[in-house]
Formats: sequence, C-alpha cells, structure tokens
Amino acid sequence: MTMQQGGPQQGQYGHPSQYGWVQMPAGGVPVPPPEPRNGIATAGFVVALVGAVLALIPIIGIVSWVISPVGLVLSIAGIVAASKHGVGRGLAIAGAVLGVIGLIICMIWVAAIGSAASSAPSYSSGSYSSGGYSSSSSSSGSSSASLPAGTYGAGTYAVGSEIEPGTYTTTGARWCYWARLSSADGELSSINANDNVQGTSTMVVKSTDKYIDFSGSCTWTKK
Repeated sequence: MTMQQGGPQQGQYGHPSQYGWVQMPAGGVPVPPPEPRNGIATAGFVVALVGAVLALIPIIGIVSWVISPVGLVLSIAGIVAASKHGVGRGLAIAGAVLGVIGLIICMIWVAAIGSAASSAPSYSSGSYSSGGYSSSSSSSGSSSASLPAGTYGAGTYAVGSEIEPGTYTTTGARWCYWARLSSADGELSSINANDNVQGTSTMVVKSTDKYIDFSGSCTWTKK
C-alpha cells in the first residue's frame, strides 16, 4: 500500500488566509467571505432621505414629523454600529444630517403656520362657532367713545338709540366685518345681513334692524 505524502490537496480542502480557512474551488482561486455591511446605517439614510424630501411638500410633509425622527435614530444607531464593524459610518452620518434637516423644515412650517394664524383677523365684538353667532358687547363700548358724532368703531349698537338708520361708509383697513341683526340673542338666525370687507365699503342700516355689529379696525361714518 502506497501512502500519499504531504498535506491535503489545494482546491479540495482550502488554505489559511487573513479571513481564516477559505474554501478553494476546483479552479484553485480562493473565494473570500462576504464583506461586512451596516444595514442599520443604510436603513437610517433611506428613511431620513424620504423624510427630508416629504418635509418640503406642504400638507403632506406633516408625515415627516414621524419619518425624520425615525431616520435620525436609525442613523445614530448606524454610527454606533460603524464604530464596531468599521463600515457604513459615512452613510450613517449623512442619514443623521438628513434627519435633522427634515425636522428643521418641519419646524419652519409650524412657525409659518403659527405666524399666519396669529395674523388672521379676530372678531372683537362678535364671533362664529358651531353654536351660532355670539356677541361680546351689547353697547357701543369704549372704541367709539372718542370718535366724532356719527362715526362708529367696533361694537354692537341698538338701532334708533345708539345708531341711526342710514348709509355708512368706511375707508377700510386690513379687515372689517359688519352685521345687521334682528336680535342680540347670538343666534345665526338673528343675522339679517353681514359681510367681510377690505378697503372702502358701504353698508346700509335699516329702520327694521334691531342691532348693528361692527368688528375689526374699521370706523364707519354716516353719510
């Protein structure tokens, strides 16, 4: 019996390398093991990118309030994983930056909406709600105390005793509102007519009206 000398045949059993023992195919070319990957960093980058893009779209961008923080958290986890495995650090950092950008854009939208809401006209003497129209004053109030006779500011005035029937004009302001009322009970059914106006406008107080309501920063003067 003849014994085969030497170690195992190369290509059949493999040989040592920097990756450990590597399988040798029949052709004799070693196949290295797959390179390590950082899936968390990749996921964080993708989610943060989607959140940043959606944040630029009005209304739809509100979903970025959820997506961007998720992308930011995943990216931070990817940075931690990169310190252990040595891969994906740049992708994770990019995802973290995009997550922060998405949140900043969302905060800008919130600030813009808040600013628009604060600049909207407020009803100084009356307002509308699901329950109807409500008047906050039943007399001329202090807004007209210093005005010339025949001129009226914001307030609710009784026709005949506090305001006379006739035609009233205003040079307007940023926003004005008037309403002719059959009652001061605050119900929508009590409104004979009303309108929101800007700039020069005219309204007519009729003798059949019981109350007149003015809101906004306009002053109304009888012609």
